[in-house]
Amino acid sequence: MTILLALTLGLAFLLYGMHILRYGLQAFAGDTFRNLLYQMTATPWRGFWSGTLATAVLQSSTALTVMAVSFVDSGLISFRNALGLILGSNIGTTVTTQLLALPLEPLIPYALLIGGLGYLFFPQRWRYLALSCLGLSFLFLALNLLESGMAPLVEVDWVQELLHQLGDHHFQGIIAGTLLSAVLHSSAATTGIVMILASDGCITLPTAIAFIFGANIGTCFTAVIASLATNRAAQRVALFHVLLNLFGALLFFPFLTPLALFLQWIGGPISLQVANAHTLFNVLSSLIAMPFLPLAARLLERIR
Repeated sequence: MTILLALTLGLAFLLYGMHILRYGLQAFAGDTFRNLLYQMTATPWRGFWSGTLATAVLQSSTALTVMAVSFVDSGLISFRNALGLILGSNIGTTVTTQLLALPLEPLIPYALLIGGLGYLFFPQRWRYLALSCLGLSFLFLALNLLESGMAPLVEVDWVQELLHQLGDHHFQGIIAGTLLSAVLHSSAATTGIVMILASDGCITLPTAIAFIFGANIGTCFTAVIASLATNRAAQRVALFHVLLNLFGALLFFPFLTPLALFLQWIGGPISLQVANAHTLFNVLSSLIAMPFLPLAARLLERIR
């Protein structure tokens, strides 16, 4: 019941946070703000670096992807301009794994307080900026609820037994990583668990890397859910995120063993090798996909 309540509240906060963030941005956005967003995403490379930096600061690619969906839905940026942000977010999220993530929980009460009081007492347009801050805090609160509420599943005996039985089965590792990341709503949390399993010898390094591939696919689940109540262009952004990570997994799957040998050659504890695999996979996937952005945009725009 606790897990179900956390999941329900998390999804409710996520959808409501999306709504008020979108409304606040629409009400506040003047020409200056629109021009800033346009300049940040005017070219694929600008969007790429903006997405990388923003995700590194926010410590959540899921949050940035959900915000990108919201921006497109509210008309602040175009669908094509959002694709660079998604590519950059996949790289920025690797900072979370490498630095073990900065805790966002202490910031949530302050953001809620500033957003709530600001909406009540700020003059004119600024109250809508406070409302956007409130919506953003709801997003992080939702992600925190979803992650912490579902984390106890990992302690369930049959889940642990399933993970231990994976052994050196790579394809099953991708599926398990996808499901676990979708349940936890966090690829970083899944990567942390994989680090522990690999360090304990429960799974081999190639299977741990397969888990990483799956975790990147599963983390798209939150943005897909958030996009259900948005317009078609915003839904295409969420679909692009899914296809990007599927593309990366299919591209690198045949090279799991050579990649593991390369990481072992670099050295370090196996937990660091898993983190390096996460970084290498995301960086290479995004860089390889960058030249194909115009083609991907045209194909997605054909979806009605």
